[in-house]
Amino acid sequence: MRSVLFTFMFFVIIGANGQGIDSNKHRNSSSYINKVKLNTLNGNPLNFYLAHRHVDENAKKFYKGEVDIRNQQILYGILDSLISCNSEVRPFYFFLFNQIVDISDGTFDELVALNCKVFVEKYPCDFFNSFNQSELNINVVKWTMLIGYNLKDKGSFAVFRKTIDDKVKRNCSDVYDLLKSFMMEVRMCLVR
Repeated sequence: MRSVLFTFMFFVIIGANGQGIDSNKHRNSSSYINKVKLNTLNGNPLNFYLAHRHVDENAKKFYKGEVDIRNQQILYGILDSLISCNSEVRPFYFFLFNQIVDISDGTFDELVALNCKVFVEKYPCDFFNSFNQSELNINVVKWTMLIGYNLKDKGSFAVFRKTIDDKVKRNCSDVYDLLKSFMMEVRMCLVR
């Protein structure tokens, strides 16, 4: 458990130094497209997801870098699918959403922040277990900042934490130390 906590803190520190939110970072239109390509995801070749009938065409186009997220149909489609898709394709939609989190620059912060919170609330085990997937590069600092921004105050944070604590203790207690570290970071990012 100490190694998990150490690993989490290591990524938070690295993220704080190298991946802070920079509103000037993503100015041109090509910055709103996915540039990260994978060979495998969650043990499946990427073609498994690209050929899957439950992954919509716009999500596939975003993955391929053919469309950008300023198109509201693309953005809302990915966000809706992230929360409502079946477990077989959820890793792909999570990857896409994680890319959106990474490239968001203030333009979509409220919407992205809400979906960060909702995803972690609904699928905490998936979220915290994704930290162990080498193909995913989760910007922990940005996730905690966005969730803190969405929660705003200690009251809503307490409800959020209790909901997630209960699910993690019941379904994936092996990531509980990671959850505690993550929650400390979120609490520090509350607006009030």
